[in-house]
Amino acid sequence: MLKQLVYSLIIFCLFHFHGFAGYAIRDGKLIKQKIVATKSVQEHYSLLLEALEKKDWKELIFQAQIIRKDFSDTPFAQDVYYYLGVAYFNLDELASANKYFTMYLKRQTTPKYFEEAISYKFEIADKFQKGARKHLLGVKVLPKWIPAREEAVEIYDEVISSLPHHDLAARALFGKAYLLLKEEEYPSSIETFQTLIRRFPKHPLAVESFIGIGKVYLYQCENEYPDPDFLDLATINLDKFRENFPGEEKISMAEENLYKMREIYAEHLFETAYFFQRTKKPQAALIYYSKILRTYPDTNIASRAQMQIDTLNKINPHLESNIALPSQEKSDALPSTKESNLALPTQEKEDEAVSQ
Repeated sequence: MLKQLVYSLIIFCLFHFHGFAGYAIRDGKLIKQKIVATKSVQEHYSLLLEALEKKDWKELIFQAQIIRKDFSDTPFAQDVYYYLGVAYFNLDELASANKYFTMYLKRQTTPKYFEEAISYKFEIADKFQKGARKHLLGVKVLPKWIPAREEAVEIYDEVISSLPHHDLAARALFGKAYLLLKEEEYPSSIETFQTLIRRFPKHPLAVESFIGIGKVYLYQCENEYPDPDFLDLATINLDKFRENFPGEEKISMAEENLYKMREIYAEHLFETAYFFQRTKKPQAALIYYSKILRTYPDTNIASRAQMQIDTLNKINPHLESNIALPSQEKSDALPSTKESNLALPTQEKEDEAVSQ
């Protein structure tokens, strides 16, 4: 109902304010009455190619529509959908461009400009992924307010399925993974990055995908509860990155992301320990401070935890001495997965300490 009302208002505005006497309503659509063939199909096609060369996109659309409507049964009509897609793309009418590229690809079994059309579709998806928007209600005279992220994912999938082993497929997988990350669809984002790595193991974007997976786990522990599984999975990802690309300079970026995660987890434990310290439960606080030293000795939080342990031992010399661990030197390299699972104080000890 709302769409019909807006459409009626648009038609009224076009006729009343712009004097669109050259238009007519046919089958519920606004049609230019002057889109009528005045020459042969060969001449109109030549004018289309001339407009393409001059980058006169509006004239190209005009000639293409004449051929499409009045010469639809000729071989010339086959390629006009591709040219319409090109014209609308260059006019930044991305939804219309995608529509015509889709029509072009579906109308022929072996289209002449197959790879070019898929390449344009990828560019459209990338623009949508980076924030380009659609017209309100799909009406061109209305502003571009509507996000097109769903369309971007659909087009990326189309590119991936059409050219599964082409460089465009790798780029489409990467764009889709980052779009899913922005949408906070974390498991789907990781799965897409991993698909890229499996399908294109030596592609430069495989390097970026290992980094991307690390970012997903970092965002998860920042935006959700810091589940220890995220840290273990991020460590496994880093180990695989090192194994697949030994000597890669960008490994340091993945290491930095993992280090940030370790700081977050250490800080989470520190807050718990400090809570018990403030609530007069020093034994429980000592357990959590010690857990930081055991599990995250390379973090900045670890030095703060050691200071709190020293303070607790001075004030409460009766605390269990075997819990307070000696300070450890900071690791030069990040630990492997096995090293990140060092023995922790048992849950029984934690429960016992908390109850004190």
